[in-house]
Amino acid sequence: MSKPISIIVAGAIGFAAIVIILVIVFQGSARIPDMPPDRSRYPEQALTPEEITVNVTPRSDGSLQVSQRLIFDVTDEMKKPLSWYIGGEQIGWNTGVGDGPRYYVLPQVGEVSAQELSTAEGSTKENPAEVGDLTVTRENRSIDDPFSDSAVYDFTREKQAGEDSQWTPGRHVVDITYVLDDVYLNVDGHELFVLPLRFPSGSNEAPSMRTVSLEAGGPIQCLPDHTEFDPDAECTGLDKHRFTDDGTRLTWSEETSPSIEAIGFAAPENMQAEPIDAPERERS
Repeated sequence: MSKPISIIVAGAIGFAAIVIILVIVFQGSARIPDMPPDRSRYPEQALTPEEITVNVTPRSDGSLQVSQRLIFDVTDEMKKPLSWYIGGEQIGWNTGVGDGPRYYVLPQVGEVSAQELSTAEGSTKENPAEVGDLTVTRENRSIDDPFSDSAVYDFTREKQAGEDSQWTPGRHVVDITYVLDDVYLNVDGHELFVLPLRFPSGSNEAPSMRTVSLEAGGPIQCLPDHTEFDPDAECTGLDKHRFTDDGTRLTWSEETSPSIEAIGFAAPENMQAEPIDAPERERS
């Protein structure tokens, strides 16, 4: 092979190698993070300071049964490490009128209970060791406006033997269950369940890995807050997220304040209740 030809061939091979490397690097940087590995021992749980795993079961009466597992870290500076703010969420506005009203979901919360699980060496998902039930207290804010009002739930635990504080620094695992009503809505002709993405959580400053799984119904769609009502099947408002193939499980990374306030999904076929019209409020 003559020298000019060998130089050209070598150059082409080098260029192809660079292209392949760039493609691999781009795919690695653009890839949506995978779910954290499924670990059986509670001390191994959570690759981030907080993980929230939520299972949602639609009920035929139009309510949602929610079961949540919260894994979070407590520091010495936290006075109330575990709390929950829940209230009305805006889910877009009327698309057919120029300056139409805003749509909301105003969930009614009931049957809240919580239990702490042990993070000791022998505590596993198959055979979890229980620490005890948490005390749940609700504080209603005195705001005479259902669209702006919210309830605050605090979760407290009894001080255990040998502990100096109510919530000892370190990792904690808590199971929380509750029911949401007034969340089966007719929104601009769309009949769907609406789940607000405000969950009981630890410090809102901590990075959080969150997963919502549907036991029935679906697929999941993200709902807008400050745009026209238009359910987004791709959830483009979430920077780092991924779906399962059937769209019934959504995982995302919550770095700071939430960019999506609620998700929606079609009801299963066994519904007995009719959806209620979504509450509306005129835009000011």
